Amino acid sequence: MVNNSLKSSRRGLISGIGAVGLGAALTACSADDQGGQGGSADPTAASTDAAATTTPPTTATEAWDRLVEGNARWAAGEATHPNTTPESREALLDTQSPWAIVFGCVDSRVAPELVFDTGNGELMIVRTAGSTFDELVAESVVYGPLAIGTPLVVVLGHQHCGAVTHAYEALHADAEDDDPFDEIVEAIEPAYEAIEDTGEEETDVEAMIRANVLLVVEDLKKQPEFADPIANGLEIVGAYYSIETGLVERVE
Repeated sequence: MVNNSLKSSRRGLISGIGAVGLGAALTACSADDQGGQGGSADPTAASTDAAATTTPPTTATEAWDRLVEGNARWAAGEATHPNTTPESREALLDTQSPWAIVFGCVDSRVAPELVFDTGNGELMIVRTAGSTFDELVAESVVYGPLAIGTPLVVVLGHQHCGAVTHAYEALHADAEDDDPFDEIVEAIEPAYEAIEDTGEEETDVEAMIRANVLLVVEDLKKQPEFADPIANGLEIVGAYYSIETGLVERVE
């Protein structure tokens, strides 16, 4: 069950929910450079691409930009699936340098490694239904910045989230029957309270998804373990994935 202090700290946080698009006007590399049938790519170019991909970003801005670039490739159907070779696995036998943590939903349609076109060893992933949050989850998210120095945490909500939809319907109906997902509903309830006065019924669930993202961002920022990393440049941001378009938006 969600810690009561966390739950109470989330109420009344949001007066308006907005999102800023990532802007996916990026130029993708073309596989046509490999030449005709039986041809091969320029090994120098391939080596350069691999080096650029595997060099971890060291700041939150660099990490976010890398996510934006990868998401643009994914949405355009031009994913490169980097760092998936046997050699890349061998390089990670004794070490790892993930440059972002993505805290998202368990939904099978929203795999962060695919959505951001990243490979082995690049992202740490924490997933719960509806990005529901408690102290145990917090410790999992905190691990990257504290143990490895990961510069960016992204809380990722998504379109048509089943957990948030269920919570909305249960709370909207004020259902009293036993609910097998009552703890999920309770965890997401502050987001329902944040949007229930918007008067936009047709978009309430989507607004609730965004509200939940922002509430989780604020919860994470309040974790005492994050105080020093934030002071030293760690950023915790919210984002929203559209299943329809494949694009991610920053939620602010």
